[in-house]
Amino acid sequence: MRILSRDAFAEVLAEARRRTRALDPSRWPLLRQIEAQLEFIAEQTKHGRVPHEDERLRTTLGPLAARNLEEVDPEYADQLEEIDYTFRRYPQLPSGPPVRRRGVLQVWSGRETYRKLVLDLGVPRRVGSARADFVVHGDPAGSPHFQIIWDGVSAHVQAEGSHRLSINGESAWYGEMANRGWMAAARTTYRFLVEDRTPPPEPITPSAAALEALAELERRCDGGNLYAIIDAARSDRALQLVEESIDPYASLYDGEQGRAFDDIAPYLVHLQPSSWLLERLVLEGWGDAWGIYAESGAGFDKVRHHFRKFLKVEVEGEPRPWFFRFYDPRVLRTFTKVMTAEQRASFMQELDAILFESARTSASLEVWSAAARRGG
Repeated sequence: MRILSRDAFAEVLAEARRRTRALDPSRWPLLRQIEAQLEFIAEQTKHGRVPHEDERLRTTLGPLAARNLEEVDPEYADQLEEIDYTFRRYPQLPSGPPVRRRGVLQVWSGRETYRKLVLDLGVPRRVGSARADFVVHGDPAGSPHFQIIWDGVSAHVQAEGSHRLSINGESAWYGEMANRGWMAAARTTYRFLVEDRTPPPEPITPSAAALEALAELERRCDGGNLYAIIDAARSDRALQLVEESIDPYASLYDGEQGRAFDDIAPYLVHLQPSSWLLERLVLEGWGDAWGIYAESGAGFDKVRHHFRKFLKVEVEGEPRPWFFRFYDPRVLRTFTKVMTAEQRASFMQELDAILFESARTSASLEVWSAAARRGG
């Protein structure tokens, strides 16, 4: 696929129109038909307009090229077929220049909720129980439930064996999913996301403090042991960025009761060196108390178990534990000033360092190491 964005679509469309004119449509009725359809597509997408569904279904460039041009001019035929394919899916194309984004299939129900399968362009993956590339149910007698392939525009899903699927709410053996599409197979629900798909609601002008914090956090991220705890209650955008990333994550809340608070839960994220997520979180959210960062070599499950121990704390004179929002940097700043040596040892037990925003006026990066405290 060459067409991975609306800018790329416009470029390839312009190339096809020039090529069609050079072939002289006056000499061949088929070329006149192709020229008219290319002109229609150009008109419907002019100035960034997104065509309506009925408009996107009017073109027949793909079948025309496949029937009449595959043997005569296969390169031209492929170009027309790709234009027709992506015009029908035009709303799925991101704005701006083409970027090779990865697809993400995420388990969304059951005990393996939040697990992600990262999909590279054009690489098919089999999903299901034993013998699949991505094992969701470890039944040794099981089989793959479906195959999924990401082409840069849509995720194509094909059932395997007798495992009928539900794709975007419809029963099917085969189907497609765009960003935030849904499917179900063998009692497990999945959703599909596109890496870094949704742009910020407005242009970002990062502060000097954000750029300094990002440089330090990226240095630590390169070691593979950097985590974030993102507070969904502080920002819908922060959770959106986490979801549309390749980075493993999970709510700090457990079970079905915890799922009821998905929109406001704290999420542990293992930040990957090859991901854009850390950059997006810092440049868009630094200074707004989106969460905190931590370094640890203990592994995801141990780090999550460790932080879960601090979600509730006993308060003297209170009959019930209180929720403790330690993942809010404003709360953490206060806590670090009053914690005892015993509390500090307990809080840092599985951690090498905690990193968070200092006072909002400067929003510089403050670092607490397991050994000693130092200002950032």
